[in-house]
Amino acid sequence: MSGRLADVERALLRPGARDVTGLAAAVPGQFDQLAGELAAAGRAGSRVGLVTGVHIAWAPTPAAETDGPVGTAVLAAALAVLGAEPVVLTDEPCAQVTAACLEVLGAGRLDVLPVSADEEQVRARVAALGLSHLVAVERLGPAADGRVLTMRGFDVTGSTAPLHAAFALPGLVTGAVGDGGNEIGMGNVPADVVAACIAHGDRIACRVPVGALVVAGTSNWGCAGLVAGLARLVPGHRDALTGLLDPQVDGRVLGAATSAGAIDGVTGLPGATVDGVPVADYADLLAGLGSLARAAECV
Repeated sequence: MSGRLADVERALLRPGARDVTGLAAAVPGQFDQLAGELAAAGRAGSRVGLVTGVHIAWAPTPAAETDGPVGTAVLAAALAVLGAEPVVLTDEPCAQVTAACLEVLGAGRLDVLPVSADEEQVRARVAALGLSHLVAVERLGPAADGRVLTMRGFDVTGSTAPLHAAFALPGLVTGAVGDGGNEIGMGNVPADVVAACIAHGDRIACRVPVGALVVAGTSNWGCAGLVAGLARLVPGHRDALTGLLDPQVDGRVLGAATSAGAIDGVTGLPGATVDGVPVADYADLLAGLGSLARAAECV
């Protein structure tokens, strides 16, 4: 692993629900690339779309999961600090949780699409937003057979709007954050690598590619890593960006998510966990990213 932000990227590979090092090895340099593109979006005052939300349809009480909306809210706040205009897109099953996360930090307009939307309607809706960038955060996309599958291989196509279709729009700078092989952006990873690294990977691997993919132990951590990278790349905003990496900020946003009904995507249960990892078990990771964010300016 190499690049100006290699130390930040390396920190993100702590296992969450699974070991993601094999996936990350397949996309060298893409963390640095996406961080640089988002820094440029801030400098240009661009409108950046962030797509998130996974509906855990197999859970005892189906709901949106905690991984994704929490990190998206933090990344949206960071983009706003830099001068970009974040627009967060999700679908109806994930709207309440996503809105609750955004409200905590007060950044990011929310655009909600119906599950019934088809791909043409999705592309038209997103094209009308005037975006320069589009980044997926823990947003499932179709496998080779066109079905959208969870890590367990559970088919959630029927409760997932085809937001992946927007990533084929011309002229967009695209990126993604993922941790399981079945998210938008994992098309950047060869299918045989996903199959070798991930349980059920031969069935669930999403084949939608993006310009640059960030792999992390959880997607929320991937967003935090991007914020740390942005703090290094845009030192004039370092203090404000580093403040977003305070574990207490994560706790507040996660608390809002769970209060709005979010559940853990691995256990299917409510509570202050992300992919089965309790808050207390990753607070040190966020604090460490904060320290890396305060490191000497990249050259």
